Amino acid sequence: AGSKLPMRQKPSLTLRGAEGVGQDITANRARVFSASGQTVTLSCNYSVKAENLQWYRQDPGSAPQYLLLITDTKEPRVVRATPPQPGLTAALNQERNRVDLKISSAAVSDSAVYYFAPVD
Repeated sequence: AGSKLPMRQKPSLTLRGAEGVGQDITANRARVFSASGQTVTLSCNYSVKAENLQWYRQDPGSAPQYLLLITDTKEPRVVRATPPQPGLTAALNQERNRVDLKISSAAVSDSAVYYFAPVD
């Protein structure tokens, strides 16, 4: 009997601003679908002053998991979770009002809800 091949899933990433500060944060694209193996960029615009810009991911039925933070200081630096998640980078734009999280070689296992949260 002919068995059907499973449909190939695409990574599906959802981006949300953390609750409580949502009025100051705008996701550039709230839901991103990507072909496996491609680099995905999640971007948030923000208008609050914060020293630390944190990224989290949440898998269904799990608590949010800290990924990394980038400092909004004269010399921004990235502080990664321990152990670090491979393939993640973060960057601030020159105007300091947008932060990008890049996921290289996105896979179906990267499908999750991602949260951005500015923290003093």
